[in-house]
Amino acid sequence: MFSLFNWKKQELIFVLSVLVVILGISQLQLRVGQMKARDAQRKADVELVGRALWNYYEVYEQFPAARDGQIVMCGDILDLACGWGKDSLKDEEGIVYLRMLPQDPLISKGWQYVYEASPDGKGFRISVALEYRQDPAYKTNLTTSCSVGLQCNWYVGNY
Repeated sequence: MFSLFNWKKQELIFVLSVLVVILGISQLQLRVGQMKARDAQRKADVELVGRALWNYYEVYEQFPAARDGQIVMCGDILDLACGWGKDSLKDEEGIVYLRMLPQDPLISKGWQYVYEASPDGKGFRISVALEYRQDPAYKTNLTTSCSVGLQCNWYVGNY
């Protein structure tokens, strides 16, 4: 009959040590998986916005202006900055290019997407901060800030 009470102290310590190591590794892998999932969401979000902006560009031959990291394409005369996670992208004719702008999965911690447009309107960039530093797409030379003390390190765009 099996009983833990019959185990020697060293056997019990060994089994418990193995369990602690397995749980520690599992916890670490779970955290890495969560970071990768949020990063995949960030990439998908800004690629979707990028496609919407390219569709806009095909019609108007320029990208919308930028203001404080946001796309200026909202309001009655399209002169207001659109809020990430709040507004849609549409033109003066009411054509909707994107129903709802996405927002960073860690918006509650101040993380945000940052939109920039070239002065001539021919280029744009949407920058994000990736969490998983071993991602092959992770860039270290960007100067855009994605939050207070948080450097952007990946982007979609042509400028």
